[in-house]
Amino acid sequence: MVIAAPVHVWVPALLILMFCFLQPRPVTAVERDHAERSPTSTLGPIALASAPETPPKILGLETVSPQGGPIESSSDVPSMEQASSNESLPPPAPFSAGAIPNLTELEANTLENYVLTEAQLQALLAPSRTHNFANAHGAKSNTCSSNTCPSPNQGQTPRLIQMPPDSSETDVSIARTTTSLKGTILAAPCPPRCWVAADVLMLWLQGDTLPPLLTTSIPGTPQADAGRLVLPTTTSLFGGEQLDSEARFGGRLNIGRWLQRADGIAWETEFSFLKQEDANYRFDSAGNPTLARPFYDVNPGIDAEAADLVAFDPLVAGRMTIDTRSELYTGSVGMRTVGMRWSNPEKGRELHWLSGFRYFRLAESVRIGDQRLVGATHASPYGTLDAGTTLDSFDLFKTENDFYGFDLGLSAQRTGKRLGWRAQAKVALGVNHQAIDAAGERTITPLAGAAATENGGLLTGEGNLGEASRQRFAILPEARFEVGYRLTSHLRATVGYQFLYLNEAVRPGAQIDRAANSSLLDAAVADAGPTRPGQLFESESVYVHGGTFGLEFHY
Repeated sequence: MVIAAPVHVWVPALLILMFCFLQPRPVTAVERDHAERSPTSTLGPIALASAPETPPKILGLETVSPQGGPIESSSDVPSMEQASSNESLPPPAPFSAGAIPNLTELEANTLENYVLTEAQLQALLAPSRTHNFANAHGAKSNTCSSNTCPSPNQGQTPRLIQMPPDSSETDVSIARTTTSLKGTILAAPCPPRCWVAADVLMLWLQGDTLPPLLTTSIPGTPQADAGRLVLPTTTSLFGGEQLDSEARFGGRLNIGRWLQRADGIAWETEFSFLKQEDANYRFDSAGNPTLARPFYDVNPGIDAEAADLVAFDPLVAGRMTIDTRSELYTGSVGMRTVGMRWSNPEKGRELHWLSGFRYFRLAESVRIGDQRLVGATHASPYGTLDAGTTLDSFDLFKTENDFYGFDLGLSAQRTGKRLGWRAQAKVALGVNHQAIDAAGERTITPLAGAAATENGGLLTGEGNLGEASRQRFAILPEARFEVGYRLTSHLRATVGYQFLYLNEAVRPGAQIDRAANSSLLDAAVADAGPTRPGQLFESESVYVHGGTFGLEFHY
């Protein structure tokens, strides 16, 4: 059964269909540009051009054939509102590594009417993520992945650079072009993100001031005056001045890594130390010259300067030893944040904010010992010593400083092609855990009879023996200045100066009480007067400063 439609219905419909099929398709911008150029010409690289005046189209609806010509899209061109919606975006074009050279035959002026979707751009860059980013027109670049390379700065345009025609393999390199310098391509390699710096330290630690511990007298001095301070016949052999203030070697290691693409935040850790210093001093005498240990006798019956004779001809011969030890090390963990940055192609200046945790330790000790052999019976602070008696005694003073604090500071640096400098200042606020320990012992062995051992020596006794500790608020500032010379693109040699200061520290010399009560030392007499020596627990400041020499490696 055939239904015949009126002529006034199907004739117009037929004319409309004929008009649609016979109407020529509009020439696209790609076809128009391709027709104006020679078929053998090679076009520039793909660029993300500025916003076009005409409504943009979505690249991918009109793709490019391997021969460089456009292929007609099978779907309508969506509007910009549709392109901004994920639901209306067309599927990404099937880009491949082999198609990239052909895709690069589109110039910026050709793409002014097109917009690359994010999915299409990711698909275009995907093959390059399996390759090392090659040099862009001969410029050096570091191997990196697409998610670690820095984004272009403001005023710069990311571009895909086609490899030279003689290259045997297809690769993609990312570079940056400055819009103000047309035609100039600047490579954008990944900047160094990690560093390791090792330094040799040659520092001077402020010497510890010890009281006079050993004296001598000119020949012919009477026994009652031998070794006593404040007399013109007495000379100090050890103490009364700073000790162990010579230069000491050490090392420093600094490791860090930038966390953000724009080198905005980095973590770093550092550890430095000075070589442990052990010093031994020994004085021997058969009686001449005189060796004596000076002290102030607080016995109510004396209350004056006195001396314990270690060697005095012909009464006694002996040996005096003084041993010191010192160790220092410090460490920190913190963050480095770029506060300000001024850069140009030849030099750059930066200001960094520093913050973190700081630890500092200074531990020292002094040991004073003497051994003597009595040649003739004579009086001493320990009582009467008979001929043939031996006496061994020692006093030991140890101190420890453990500082825990929070660091705040600034670091300014200027880097040139070869030479550069860096200045850094920090201050740590925190608590210093101070500990002191005093020990001593004396053993008297007569020629006939049993040896007698008692706690305490001449400068240690009931009043100061044992350990004690406390916490004190302290400040630890630090300043550095370095000059560096770039040896290679990754290696830098440095020479500098460092200063470190702790305002609240305990040291052995300040814990030695020169006052002693002879009535407490002599077991044959009744105790009288104050209990001395006593525990002082004195604090003082300490500093360390000197030169640094090192190498700094960036990668």
